Amino acid sequence: VCVLKECLIVVLDVRICASEEVKLKSVKCVAEILKEKIVCDRKDYVSFVLVGTDASSNDLNAPNVVQFEQTQLCTWNLLLKFFKFVNETACEEGQWLQGLRVALDLQEKAQIFKTARQRILLLFDFNNAPQDYDKFEGITNDLLESGVELIVGSHNISYVDNPETGQPQALFNFSRKCGPEELENQKRALSLVPRCNAKLCSFRETLQSVFKVTNRRPWVWSAKLRIGSTISIQLHGIIAMKNHTPVKLKKVWAEDDETVSRETRHFLKGTEVTPMPEDLVTGYMLGGTAIPYDDALLEVKEPHPPGLHFIGFVKRHAVPDEYFCGDSLYLLVHQKGNTVSARKLDALVRAMIASDRAILCWKIFSSKCNKPHLVVLLPRLADEVNPATLYMLEVAFSAQHHFWDFPALRTAKTECSDTQLDAIDRLIDSTDLECSLKDTQQPRPWPHNDLLPFDGLPSIFEQNLVDVLERRVIFEREKEDNDEQFREMLKDKKFADVFWRVPEPLEEKSKQAAANVKDVFPLRYSRAWQDKLKAKEEAESGVNVKQEPEDKETPKPEDGVGLSNPTEDFARILATVRSVSNATEKDARFQALAAQVRVVIITLMERKKLNTEQLIELIGLYRQSCLDFNTYVEYDKFADELKEVSLAKELKEFWQEVMVDKQLGPLVIGEVTLDDEVALKTYYTIQEWNEN
Repeated sequence: VCVLKECLIVVLDVRICASEEVKLKSVKCVAEILKEKIVCDRKDYVSFVLVGTDASSNDLNAPNVVQFEQTQLCTWNLLLKFFKFVNETACEEGQWLQGLRVALDLQEKAQIFKTARQRILLLFDFNNAPQDYDKFEGITNDLLESGVELIVGSHNISYVDNPETGQPQALFNFSRKCGPEELENQKRALSLVPRCNAKLCSFRETLQSVFKVTNRRPWVWSAKLRIGSTISIQLHGIIAMKNHTPVKLKKVWAEDDETVSRETRHFLKGTEVTPMPEDLVTGYMLGGTAIPYDDALLEVKEPHPPGLHFIGFVKRHAVPDEYFCGDSLYLLVHQKGNTVSARKLDALVRAMIASDRAILCWKIFSSKCNKPHLVVLLPRLADEVNPATLYMLEVAFSAQHHFWDFPALRTAKTECSDTQLDAIDRLIDSTDLECSLKDTQQPRPWPHNDLLPFDGLPSIFEQNLVDVLERRVIFEREKEDNDEQFREMLKDKKFADVFWRVPEPLEEKSKQAAANVKDVFPLRYSRAWQDKLKAKEEAESGVNVKQEPEDKETPKPEDGVGLSNPTEDFARILATVRSVSNATEKDARFQALAAQVRVVIITLMERKKLNTEQLIELIGLYRQSCLDFNTYVEYDKFADELKEVSLAKELKEFWQEVMVDKQLGPLVIGEVTLDDEVALKTYYTIQEWNEN
């Protein structure tokens, strides 16, 4: 993108009758514009015009108008001069049309700077003070013929959507009663939009309008695609996407007050030596052998001809997407007005799409930037609006990549229930911060129909950078107090509240959606993928494997685990749960069934006469099912609960015959280690009973 200089003339309202809000916001707006231009656009020229001053000082002898000394480049000194300039003695009178005349005259005189863009920013309070509109038509016609862009900013501006175009349209806020003079002033300000293509906006949007500039001269790379010795296509390369940052780093060897020197020392088998100049050779080390450079490598080579040099056609899938690299995506179109190249490119794109091919070629940017880059050209078919084009992507070599092997997040047979899909949909919807208003004709303080416009938020880095620089300039003479000033400034910065805070309803909605996703997607340890991998390996080796049942809706059992025949009930319902093919639904049903069984076991232990055989069968069956469903933690907690109940009720017979003799304590995975044996012995031993 080409860097375009501009000349900006700012017209400010300083009348006594003007609202203090307008005057304060105007000064703040101009200060922000100057700081931004000082940091990013030092080649821009700026000047100021005050309307409503007691004195008159301008080249056109306009009454109550004072112009700045001269149009000049943006500097910190200019910012300090502006703060003094706006303190001119004000009066009640002042015509904004006269201010526009003076600004136009300044723009004509600034043509010697040969700026590519000329703009006027009018910051005015269109209140009930009378204005003279006798020369309105003439001044607006001069403004339109000059080609100078006009931006008008005021404090009581609202936006609605145009019913015909759907685009935001600015209007004055008529929430309060306006007099005839104020209505006339606002009517004239609104008429500037169709008469001279002006842009009416609020103070908040003024900064966005000043800095949001469309690129008039896009960057174009003229190249020639050579295929063989006879086919040649004239192309234009345009950057379709670019990874760009405004932060530029400069590499320096040392500070201004430092000296850096390079010290060369020579060693031979660990001993420092002082060689003669004829003993030194230019080359490199290969292991312990010195290899001198070939003289041919040191000779200046003939530069490669710039353009695209065809290597060959390849299958599209032969170049994986992982090999594409680079910071830019180029769009190659035929040269403007070259019908021969247009027909050749269209035929080439159609042939590549029909055969599913891509072009592999070398890219030589220019005679100066003569390093070859390997690129791939992908076809893009023509449509009703766009001609046939090629996408150009740079290709990386294997040495430029780090390969990572990530495990699959899900298997091909994993299926989500409707509840889980709805939860994910709600989570995605809750993170959508494009909060559009339903009533587009209701006046709003921002142009776009969005409650949280991200393009209107300032950059944290840029905003605080210019703030720090401004503080340095203003308090230059108070160096001893600078550190204290910076500490106070940092205390005032509430970055999270200002830049990262989202509306509370959105934040609450997102939290609820995230909590719902956690509920329907429980995280638990599972070895199901190992079992499926083992089954796949056995199937490939020819071993007969039991096929999984087809997906079908398995009805939930109407009855649960009862107290009369708990073992039979549990076994019957467990068989029903095992027949469910959906893994998520199967785990959910088993969790509900396990909760019932635990309640039944505790209830049976509270009876006066315990049925030991029944408890052995039921606890043993539940323990085995926990092994099958990988719910080790749940059973270990339940085993601790059984010990607590036995100790509280002094169920010595139950503990010895059921838990100890049948070894129904905590689960042990794999081979039993010494630590496992110590832990089990501690669990089965109850010290209180042994002491008694």
